[in-house]
Amino acid sequence: MYYYQHHIGDYRKDTQHLTLLEHGVYRQLLDLYYTQEKPLSLDHTHNMRLICVRNADAQEAYQNVIKDFFIETDDGFYHKRCDDEIKKFSDKSKKSSIA
Repeated sequence: MYYYQHHIGDYRKDTQHLTLLEHGVYRQLLDLYYTQEKPLSLDHTHNMRLICVRNADAQEAYQNVIKDFFIETDDGFYHKRCDDEIKKFSDKSKKSSIA
């Protein structure tokens, strides 16, 4: 998935407590989730490498964002909104290919 709608009002409502660095980490994780179309890996080192976390401040921001916005399961870190948007995109693609 190479496009998703960014609902500014929803985003701002849910993220007003984030620092500027945390906003960057969150947006990078959202992009990673959407491009992979699956939950994030449980391997924090792998995730941090993919979004270029390079110092202690960014590591702390990453941990805060994962804790605040993602749900850890045995399969990975899930994000409900991302899953809903990916499903909508997939359903629309299937309908388009049938037509």
